[in-house]
Amino acid sequence: MVPIPQYPLYSAQTTLDGGTMVRYYLDESKNWGIDVHDIRERIKNAKDVGIDLRAIVVINPGNPTGNVLRRDNIEDIIRVSYENNLVILADEVYQNNIYYPEEAPFFSFR
Repeated sequence: MVPIPQYPLYSAQTTLDGGTMVRYYLDESKNWGIDVHDIRERIKNAKDVGIDLRAIVVINPGNPTGNVLRRDNIEDIIRVSYENNLVILADEVYQNNIYYPEEAPFFSFR
């Protein structure tokens, strides 16, 4: 699973490796957060058509959106990933580029 919008490395690598990219969309109205209910639905839909999901990519802080995920959002993503046996590929390379850490503190998926 790959977030949209996203840095195109993940979609390109999935295509190069012959995989099937299942997209999930960041919610602009929630500061580009992740809607876990939408993730669950997309997982179900992918399984229904025979896609063997193996991983979910999470970019935090987001690129290109600049969002920082809230701790409860991170915990929800970890829970859903565990329930569905998905590896979490947490791209946290921009963790030092947070401009308002008092408003949106960074929490690692680690």
